[in-house]
Amino acid sequence: MKNRISNSSLVYFFVFLFWAISILLKIRFNGLVFGFDYGLYHPDGALYSTRAFDWSGFSESQSAKIVSDWYNTHAFKFNFTIPNDLYYANHPLYPEYSTRILYPLLSVPFIKLIGMQGMLVVPALSLLLLMLIIAKIGLTLQKPLSTLVVVFLLSSSTTVLRWMLANTTDALLTGIFALVAFILFKKLSTVGWYVYIGILIVLSGVTRISLLFWLGIGLVLFLNNSKTKGIYTALLSIVVVLPTIMSHSGNSFLAVEGDRPFLEKLFLYPFYLIKVTFYEFAQLFVFDKILFFMCIFSVYFSLRAFEKISSKYLLIMLTAGLLTGALNGNVGVNFRYQLPILVFICWSLLDNASPRIEKSIKLNKPN
Repeated sequence: MKNRISNSSLVYFFVFLFWAISILLKIRFNGLVFGFDYGLYHPDGALYSTRAFDWSGFSESQSAKIVSDWYNTHAFKFNFTIPNDLYYANHPLYPEYSTRILYPLLSVPFIKLIGMQGMLVVPALSLLLLMLIIAKIGLTLQKPLSTLVVVFLLSSSTTVLRWMLANTTDALLTGIFALVAFILFKKLSTVGWYVYIGILIVLSGVTRISLLFWLGIGLVLFLNNSKTKGIYTALLSIVVVLPTIMSHSGNSFLAVEGDRPFLEKLFLYPFYLIKVTFYEFAQLFVFDKILFFMCIFSVYFSLRAFEKISSKYLLIMLTAGLLTGALNGNVGVNFRYQLPILVFICWSLLDNASPRIEKSIKLNKPN
């Protein structure tokens, strides 16, 4: 018992250490990498930041000026803004972003304390939450060594650090789905399960559209003899996404095709799915081999152990992520829309590949 407590404490110590080092390195060395913006402040983040300042007591014009001035000084891209660009009535994306209230709302206390840098606190805490939940899953499976390896690899991924420490909703949504994975992993009472999953569906709905992920989870539950839970998950996620659809975000479906009729876009969608998926993994292979091989090995071991629930969730969530990534038709966004599957990748590796991981470590130990 004491040994298990000691192992757990050591794992959590290293999780915090990996997290702290990752945060410090990103802040110190952020910037343009191969022409991609790996910085801390992204164009999308200007919208969330303006809203957060607005809700913290500034007027819309004051908020827009604060954010515009900050971007012009600190952003690697989008550093030629004027305040008028960020007014709600002027920015073309505000109708689509109107329901994404959770991230700016949670950031209000932090920007009150430390200003614009406060927009990075929620993403940083979301990354920590993701790493802690992965550690908890690994320790529950009694795989402390494999847990350390998986968390270290995750914290070494340039893609993960690119999106998990930036003023966008990606990190928060990933943190929410880390909690979802933990609830699916942990056996809760029936009432508790419905309450927690219902809350997380609503929270994800006011963070960013994530319908396909929830439908995937509902499908796994339905096929795994939890039909009521599966139907509940699917129906509630559809209800929650309706305000987003009504706010004109449907116009973003294959936006690269402009004003083509919806049926034409629907016909083109399978071709974009193939194209976008190819570019996503090709980009990972070139720029982030760590995450690339984590994806590949998690799929491989999940197919080999398909009877396990972790395998089913990984495969269906990866499918949902790829379908989601192809919705707007843009190529080369560096796995951004697939980030909610990170916890499922790690869960699958810990559940299915840990004997291989630990055997590999032992083989590489010096005599």
